[in-house]
Amino acid sequence: MRACLLTVLVLLCASPARADCEVRGVATLDRLRVRVPGHRLRTFSITSLPVAVRPGRGTRYRDVRVLAPVTFAARTDADIPWAVPEPSAVAEGLLWWIPGVELEQVREQAERDGLIVRAQVDVGVWVDRIHVPCEQVRVGLGEGSAPAPAWSRDEGPSWDLANEYVWLASRPDDDSAATIRIMAPDGLRTPFIEVERRDRWVRVVARFESGAMVRGWVRPRQLRPSTASDDERRPYRRAIPAVHAANCRRGAPDRNEYVGPAHISVGAFVRFGRGGETWATVSEPTLFTVSWHHGSRWVRIVHVPGLRGDGRCPEVITHAWVDRRAVSLSGESSGGAALLDLVGVE
Repeated sequence: MRACLLTVLVLLCASPARADCEVRGVATLDRLRVRVPGHRLRTFSITSLPVAVRPGRGTRYRDVRVLAPVTFAARTDADIPWAVPEPSAVAEGLLWWIPGVELEQVREQAERDGLIVRAQVDVGVWVDRIHVPCEQVRVGLGEGSAPAPAWSRDEGPSWDLANEYVWLASRPDDDSAATIRIMAPDGLRTPFIEVERRDRWVRVVARFESGAMVRGWVRPRQLRPSTASDDERRPYRRAIPAVHAANCRRGAPDRNEYVGPAHISVGAFVRFGRGGETWATVSEPTLFTVSWHHGSRWVRIVHVPGLRGDGRCPEVITHAWVDRRAVSLSGESSGGAALLDLVGVE
């Protein structure tokens, strides 16, 4: 009896299993903070590198994994450039979205798998509470095109929101139907077009300047006749932050120093110091810039394509050391240790 009671309590207290959600893509990110035991917090930025981001549930910081050319884990409070991977219909056909749509908020759902997303589809118009699977969001930019569904209609009454927002349902009089929220504090630039009526419900369609479309059922009391005109519409633009690259120089190499291109074996550990803590791993064949003093067991990585550090010259990576046996300098076979011609970096 006691064992049965204990089993029941365990089952009641156990939370349902949830799949981990990592959103992948190629992105430019700042303020990637890496903690190395026994050392100060490091801060990196990346330019057009593959990453995997855990959206979290609304916290300020998110977990990020940089996937190549070196792999390391970090946390950041920077804005993540979420994107629609390809044109598709989501939320049981309530929303058709395309890569040009701006995703402003992405977070994991608390009760079930998947994400809750907020998208800006027009100037001053947002679609909120969009429930989608993890794979229907990307980091960076989406791509591809597809014909828009034949939802748009020019005939029928035109409607605006009676208040600042309205809920659209995929089916009328069905509590289990998918819903989304349309938010337009200053009114809709593109009005809803009525395409069908059923009892206490109106089915409406709208196509926005971004190319996104909505189609769903709404209560008539949540609408008012539209007064929008073409003169009031403003072009929609997706915000893309500019990236500024630093211009760094260094002096000539030491007499017994090689500074130049090298290949590093995939799987090699990148350490904070010579023989120190590991903070990254080489994950793909890439041409790195390294510094090596003749006879030394350790090679310092000077530059990683797409990665910027937190030193005085961000283009030069600091505290990144690999074992000499994993490094092939330019002009030598893998595993060689001959000192090559000394070359500098501009």
